[in-house]
Amino acid sequence: MLKRVVYPLVIVLVAIATFMGLKQSKPEKVVIEQPEKIWRVNTVPVNIQQISPEITLYGRVETPRNATLKSALVADVLSIEVLEGAEVVAGQLLLTLDDTDMQLSVLQRQADLAEIEALMAGENQRYKRDQSLLEQQTSLLKLADNAVNRSKKLEQSRLASQATLDDAQATKQRQLVTLKGLNFDIAEHPARQAQLQAQFKRAQALVKQAEVDLERTKIKAPFSGRISQLSVSIGDRVRAGDTLISLYDLDNLEVRAQIPGRYIDQVNEMMNHSEVLEAKASLNNNSLAFKLERLSGEVKVDSGGIDGLFSISGNKYAIALGTFIELKLKLAQQNEVVALPFNALYGLDHVYRLKDGYLQSVSIERIGESTNEQGQKQLLLRSQDLRQGDQIVSTQLPNAITGLRVEALSE
Repeated sequence: MLKRVVYPLVIVLVAIATFMGLKQSKPEKVVIEQPEKIWRVNTVPVNIQQISPEITLYGRVETPRNATLKSALVADVLSIEVLEGAEVVAGQLLLTLDDTDMQLSVLQRQADLAEIEALMAGENQRYKRDQSLLEQQTSLLKLADNAVNRSKKLEQSRLASQATLDDAQATKQRQLVTLKGLNFDIAEHPARQAQLQAQFKRAQALVKQAEVDLERTKIKAPFSGRISQLSVSIGDRVRAGDTLISLYDLDNLEVRAQIPGRYIDQVNEMMNHSEVLEAKASLNNNSLAFKLERLSGEVKVDSGGIDGLFSISGNKYAIALGTFIELKLKLAQQNEVVALPFNALYGLDHVYRLKDGYLQSVSIERIGESTNEQGQKQLLLRSQDLRQGDQIVSTQLPNAITGLRVEALSE
């Protein structure tokens, strides 16, 4: 009985002792620590200063005075005096249409007018004649009335027959009808005269219209400018409303460029204080100057801002209508602004500061752009979290995140 209890116990103790001995004698595991990866980056120091920001705008040249001259009549193109791109002055002859039909129309209208003038003169003469005849016809009626009275007395005294009395009365009635007709003609004179006067005015208007149509065969420049398009050639037959030639005013060229919404308040404030907003551009090695005159009265659908209209104060003759231009608009001077290279910007609203060997995200407010003395574009920003001398990472890291281990190349 004792052996049944002791032997198993001894076996278990021996097994435990053997396991502990093997455990104590196993080789130690060596832990190899992997060094943390360090990204090497460029940095720029924070320099808080006062700078006038610039914003880059893209626009096209347009003008409110862009005329498209069209034909007002049906005619053949007789001659063309200018070509596309030519500069013209106000009143200069640009194009001539065949005026044969218009000259015939003028002659016809003048003949109609002369006919109406003759009718008016005839009516005046007729009125004067009727006036002179009225007194004579009145006297004849009085004589006829006296003859009737005498015939009645003679008939009563049986010295004249009834037929004689009837003849006298008939003569009186005829004279009375004649006098009434003459009075009617005289009374109708103002109406006939007014009718002829209306016909005369209508004929005068038709003559002027024909003369205007004749003048319209000569297409002249409505203002000084440059020919932008020539739509016809000599010998073409044009109809009323057909486009002939287009030109625009060089003295009223302007650039329409969209100003981003984040700058609208600042631009409005400057305009309200009558501050001049100037912009510059370079085109074909020519330096051009612009001034913001006004903002568009309409915001386009799906646009990120509002259009600004800039007048051109430089060599406007070097610009063609529709030219694409990159403008540099200078805004008011800003305080506590930091200028950094564009590579320092991550996303739209933050940069990374190097602090104790690690990245630290800093939210910023974009103010605009500027160009340094070396001609390099810089981003202007402002942040309450940035301090003078802070080191800002100017290298774009694909895995940039707060806490990433980095090291400045200058170190």
